[in-house]
Amino acid sequence: MGSVEKYFELVDQNQQQFIETLREVVAIPSVSCDASRRGDVVRMGEWLQARWEAAGAVCKRVEPGKQDLHGVELDLPPVILGQYGNDPAKKTVLVYGHYDVQPALLEDGWDTDPFTLVETDDRLIGRGSTDDKGPVLGWLLCVETHKQAGIEMPVNL
Repeated sequence: MGSVEKYFELVDQNQQQFIETLREVVAIPSVSCDASRRGDVVRMGEWLQARWEAAGAVCKRVEPGKQDLHGVELDLPPVILGQYGNDPAKKTVLVYGHYDVQPALLEDGWDTDPFTLVETDDRLIGRGSTDDKGPVLGWLLCVETHKQAGIEMPVNL
């Protein structure tokens, strides 16, 4: 069994890999209010579901219905429900997040392409990096790193 020290060592070792994974998800323009980007929203959900399942989560994709978006009827983006762990001796933490983003254009005041993650002054800038792809990804990377370290998650998710 691993140790907490091993976990933090892996967090440090994997920092660049974590950034590259964030770069990958920021590059998916999952703008839910743009009908032409609905496929990207679905692709982002599929990416998350596949990655969570690979980490050992049990996931379910829920199709919540239809939406009229500026006169176009579209399927609403899927909801990805997941459960990681089911140990009755552990507390369960509910994690909520979304994987779609709002529109972002250079004309909106961005200094760089919003869908290209930029590292500057020890900051990571890109659409979704903090709202909310980054936090959702943080939970996933936490689970993956626990597994890599050989440490059980202390809670169910």
